Amino acid sequence: MSSNTITARVAFSFQGASHDLETIVDLDHCLDEEAPNFHLLLAKASGIDPYSYLYEVLESYEIEFSQPTGAAVHSCVDGAFDWFHFQQDAREEADMQVVGHIAQRLLGVADLAARDDLKAALLAAYRAGKETGSRT
Repeated sequence: MSSNTITARVAFSFQGASHDLETIVDLDHCLDEEAPNFHLLLAKASGIDPYSYLYEVLESYEIEFSQPTGAAVHSCVDGAFDWFHFQQDAREEADMQVVGHIAQRLLGVADLAARDDLKAALLAAYRAGKETGSRT
C-alpha cells in the first residue's frame, strides 16, 4: 500500500504573537479512527499544551490541508480534506492490492484492471470473506 500523508497547517495570532503551525500527518496510522483530531495533532507537533488557552484559540481556526500523497490525493481539494472519502479510497486501494496479488499469483493475471469481470468477482469474494471473518 502506498504511504498516505497530508500536510496540516494553521496560522493565527494570540496575545500579540503569531503562530504558524504545520505538520505532516501519517493517515495510515489513523485509518481505524472515526476522524483524527487534526487540531490536537498540530498542537502536539508544535509543543502546545491541549489544556492551554493557546490550544483553545488554535481550535477556533480552520486547518488548511495540502500536499496529499497516496489515496489522500482525491480527498484534498482547495485546502479542505474529506476524511470519510479518504477512508473509502484507502480501503479500496488496500482491497485491490490483495485481490491483484491473488489474481497474479493464482490465476496468472498481471493486469486485473483489464479484466473488470474478474476484478469484480474477486473483490466481491474477498470482501465477503472479510465481512464473515469480522463477525466471528
